[in-house]
Amino acid sequence: MPCRQMNPDELPHVQAMMSALCPAETKYDFTDEKVFVWERETGGLGGFISLAIRPWAEGCVSVPVPYVEGWWVAPDLRQSGVGRALMDQAECWCRDNGYDELGSDAELHNEISQRAHIAFGFKPTLRLQFFRKDLRVIGSEVPL
Repeated sequence: MPCRQMNPDELPHVQAMMSALCPAETKYDFTDEKVFVWERETGGLGGFISLAIRPWAEGCVSVPVPYVEGWWVAPDLRQSGVGRALMDQAECWCRDNGYDELGSDAELHNEISQRAHIAFGFKPTLRLQFFRKDLRVIGSEVPL
């Protein structure tokens, strides 16, 4: 399957795919990441996976650890092996570079991504709820 490292001129296309995955990420910075893409037989890209090397990751035991920052497949290519090919490419790169494990995450409501991770051999480790507080708003606290 046509899975390979991203070419620099493909960055806008991969940023658009990341934006489809995470709408707030219109100009995601892949500078320090290893990015692999799926090239369609007819030309153009049909998916990507990006890895960052994190100093640590929740639920992982080795440090540093490669971490899946983004993994997306075009809707018309889902359930066709593209996601697996991208993940296989990422895992191969990790092993070739001496890493023993790979971290990733999926939002709690994204059951499809959770099932895909489990099908590809990932084991659930922690379930977290992230929080955010806008420090520019004074008096936004609610009494407990």
